[in-house]
Amino acid sequence: MQRSFCIALVPAALLAIVIAANAQVGKTTCTFTSFKVLQGSQPGVGGINDSDWVSGSAQTGQPMTVGFVRKPSGTITTFLINGQPNLANKINNYGTIVGSYFPNPGSGNQQAYKRYGNGAVVTLKGPSGARLTIPYGINNAGKIVGSYVTTTSVQKGFTYLNGAYTTFYHSGWSLLEPQAINRQGVIVGSYDDSSSKTHGFAYSNGQWVTVNVPGASHTAIVGINDWGSMVGWYVPKGSSTSRGFLYKNGKFSTVEYAGKPGFSVDGINNLGHIYGDGSGSSFIGKACHSY
Repeated sequence: MQRSFCIALVPAALLAIVIAANAQVGKTTCTFTSFKVLQGSQPGVGGINDSDWVSGSAQTGQPMTVGFVRKPSGTITTFLINGQPNLANKINNYGTIVGSYFPNPGSGNQQAYKRYGNGAVVTLKGPSGARLTIPYGINNAGKIVGSYVTTTSVQKGFTYLNGAYTTFYHSGWSLLEPQAINRQGVIVGSYDDSSSKTHGFAYSNGQWVTVNVPGASHTAIVGINDWGSMVGWYVPKGSSTSRGFLYKNGKFSTVEYAGKPGFSVDGINNLGHIYGDGSGSSFIGKACHSY
């Protein structure tokens, strides 16, 4: 059951989120750099570190999904994991990327991996009883967060550090997807309720907070930085098109990227630079200003 919080009991890192839950949605503009990973490819969710290295995945025309890393110079390197398709997610300041790959592409089952900055890859078995494991985020201490599916098809969250898994779950929520973790250990992500509506959440020290963009029918949080700024996507009520958002200093704002709806903001670093994808291309946003 979802808990109702007394303000005195809410961890400090989550307090601002609770206070701002009824805020109005403003707008954010940035100086954008757009890029394509491969011609004709469709970008997927990824992340950005404090050196503006970007990670993510792209579906090519084969079809095959490859991971990629983009350096600030614009150089893009694509990669497979053990020769197989993969979904690359967040990247930390050491260039370590986490994601999942398909050991047997025909089965659809995914296995976790960690790819270091030098290209070396370590595969992870996942929590005990996991049928498939998907790491989504990694912080600069190397702590990984993600979701796994049990043999009874229940989707739960996990953290992983130094060979040890810690799992967590919220009764009444389904499709729990922890997407990112910051230095303070605040985990953000999304879940579905009994009506199949998607909500954002923040989780810290056993405390849960539901986070919805005001006026949204669906909200998903995909990234968080060490300052507590968050990014993701939402669908306004009465609309079927998603929009990217930024949550900063207690305020929600829609990210305006070339006037295009239908995209997600996937990551935010400690400089406030954002990474997102949509409409067949990816983008980096700097000098973002909310109003």
